[in-house]
Amino acid sequence: MIPVSQLSCLWFSPNERTRATTVAIMANSFGSTASFLINPSIVARPTNLPYLLYFHFALALLAAIPALIYFPAEPQTPPSHAAQILMRGKEKNTDSDLKTYIKDLRQCVTNRSFVLLVTVGGLMGGTFAIWTGLFSTILAFENYSEKQAGWFAFGSSFGSIVGGFCMSALADIPRFQRSLKTFILLALIGCLLSVMWFQLSIRTIFYNVPILGSNQVTIGISLILVGVCRGAALPLIYESLAEITFPLPESLSASVLLQLMNITAVILLFSTTGRYKLMNLIVVITNLVSVIMVVFVRVSYKRRNEDGRMKNETILGLD
Repeated sequence: MIPVSQLSCLWFSPNERTRATTVAIMANSFGSTASFLINPSIVARPTNLPYLLYFHFALALLAAIPALIYFPAEPQTPPSHAAQILMRGKEKNTDSDLKTYIKDLRQCVTNRSFVLLVTVGGLMGGTFAIWTGLFSTILAFENYSEKQAGWFAFGSSFGSIVGGFCMSALADIPRFQRSLKTFILLALIGCLLSVMWFQLSIRTIFYNVPILGSNQVTIGISLILVGVCRGAALPLIYESLAEITFPLPESLSASVLLQLMNITAVILLFSTTGRYKLMNLIVVITNLVSVIMVVFVRVSYKRRNEDGRMKNETILGLD
């Protein structure tokens, strides 16, 4: 997951980057989504667990063989000026990689917009990863079976894939290529409203009786909308961080984001064990705080500006 935005910059034109980043992110989500259905069907009995491991091994082998046969490091011709800068950076001496990394990281953490946005991405990603895994526990008190909870989780994960692809296609349209912050904000607000709908339909830390009446349809729709909005925001956060930190490598901002997701997930995993109502509250607070933080983010399109400048210079040179 770390090099997704860097790979999209290296291999795709500015009008395709967001969709390319989304494909890389959602491929991982697709595997998680499919696991909600495939894993239980394979492991119908505990003795079938080895079959699941064999299946995982086959998938890993299926990905490894093509990579071993043909896996070029970079395209022969850079699709943009940003990609050209990235390719030149790889050719430089790497004797001081650690010093360079620390210097670049220091430059990132002194950028207020980067800190705000990477915190939003890390908190949202880690929190929702743990929360989704608790659906069976949360919904058990609403008289839903583990199988039904699995279908709800499947719907939410599938919704994130749909939301990611739809929003990335919209963000790649030239008219909207400088509207990443607006789209992120709209997606997070939509996610907050959907989470609130779900929270009002179940028991929470504040009340033991749901405020809104609910059934399988309303629970399913609310969780699908949560997934759609969350999936719509994630690729845009990756791309916005790459724009903000340019000309630093995209893998740097993505690595910081991913580590924050992991740290958040680990902390919540150990601090909310058996406390699903607290986890529900944390999801709402995290989403609300994220919306507020994004308001103060300033997405500066340094990478896109550089691509546009070089394109104009090339056109003028030809004239």
